[in-house]
Formats: sequence, structure tokens, C-alpha cells
Amino acid sequence: MKVNTAAIPIVNTLTADSKARLVNDVESNKPLPIADVYHKENDQQPPSTYRRPVIVGKAQTLIEEPEQTSARLNEAYSQLYFNGDMFKAADKLADQYNQFMHELASDAPQLAEKDWGFSVNESGAIAVSGQLSEDEVSYLEEKLNANKTLVQFANEVKDSFLKFTELERGPSKNATSQYWGKYDVNEKNFSDLVDMRSLMEEQKSFEQSNYSIGENLNLFGFIDNMGAQLSAKAQATYAE
Repeated sequence: MKVNTAAIPIVNTLTADSKARLVNDVESNKPLPIADVYHKENDQQPPSTYRRPVIVGKAQTLIEEPEQTSARLNEAYSQLYFNGDMFKAADKLADQYNQFMHELASDAPQLAEKDWGFSVNESGAIAVSGQLSEDEVSYLEEKLNANKTLVQFANEVKDSFLKFTELERGPSKNATSQYWGKYDVNEKNFSDLVDMRSLMEEQKSFEQSNYSIGENLNLFGFIDNMGAQLSAKAQATYAE
């Protein structure tokens, strides 16, 4: 699927009809023209990386041909901002999360109502955060990590995010990005920056069913939530 980079920052400004057309294009692997999904003035041009090769050093060493840059960015954008591996894993994670919360509401209803979050730490385990007691954190982490399927999908979300944001930045040592790839998120700090429970709360509603991708999550809300978390907590080390 060919992805138009100009559509990425404004996915959540689309009307219901535009979202429905975008979903149809995504599901049918059609190219996404700017005119269909993006209407801001003065922002109609894709990033300049589509028009120039990646070069470094005084000798202007060629790192990528323009066609390679275009293919790389297309893959990264489609994986991160549309119905790619990360969102598909998140949607499956949401199914496990919903089951977990249903059980928690029955077994520990007060804890289910508290403000807490979870993510994946450096070792691949679920780590819980929030204003909780040590016993409450231990209880939740034990329950969450006991669900191997939930842990698997949570790790797939993390791995896909890290893989494709690195791909978005490119091969140069001085690589940069305009979008999520500009943030310094890695294996060590991912759990401090991305709250997966917050992402899991972006459930699709009945009204959204005609233009929602996935079984559980609202793709557009998911993207908006992730972007807001990164903007609030992560350092834009690789910004253009």
C-alpha cells in the first residue's frame, strides 16, 4: 500500500465520510491521494526526502537512492500510521485487555477503577505504573504477566513501534524524522513513555463501526493517543 505522508499528522481531523473512504482505501490497498484525506492550506507537499537521496559527509556519500527512500518511508508510514503490524497487534491486545478488566472488575472492583497504567519493560515483562501501593502493583503485574497471550501482543506492539520508527529515521547516523521517528524511544525507556492501558482505552464505539478498522480499537483514536503520549513525554532528539 502506498501511503501519502501528508495525510499522517491530520488523520484525526477527517470527517466521518472521509474516514470511511480512508478505511476503504486502506483495506483495499489503494494509494491514498492527498486530496482525499488532507485539506490544510500550505501543507500539500510530501516531505523533501521523496525528492532527494539520503547523503552524508563532505564527500556527499550516497546512502540511499530516492526510490529506496520512498520505499522505506512508505513501509514505515503504512506500518505505523495505518493498519500495520503494530495496530493489528494492539487490536488483539485490546481483546486480552478487555477480558482481563472484566475479571478484575469482578475480583477487585476498586482496583479496576483506579488510575494505573502498564507497559513493556526492557526484559519484555509487563510493568505497572500509577498511584498504587506495592501490593497493588505486585497483584496487577502477577495477573497481567500470567496471561502469556497478552504479554505476547504487548511485546509485538513495542517491537513494531521500535522497528518502524527506526526505519522511518533511515540509515544515516544523523537520521531525522518529522513524525514519531523523531522521538528518542528505545528498549530501555519505552515503558516510561508509552502507557499501553491508555492506548487500550481507545475502543471503537457503535457510531464508529462504519469506518473503524479492527475488532476492538478505533485506529484514529489509537494514533492520536500514541502521538499525544510521545509529544508529552518523549524527547524529539531526531527532529528535522
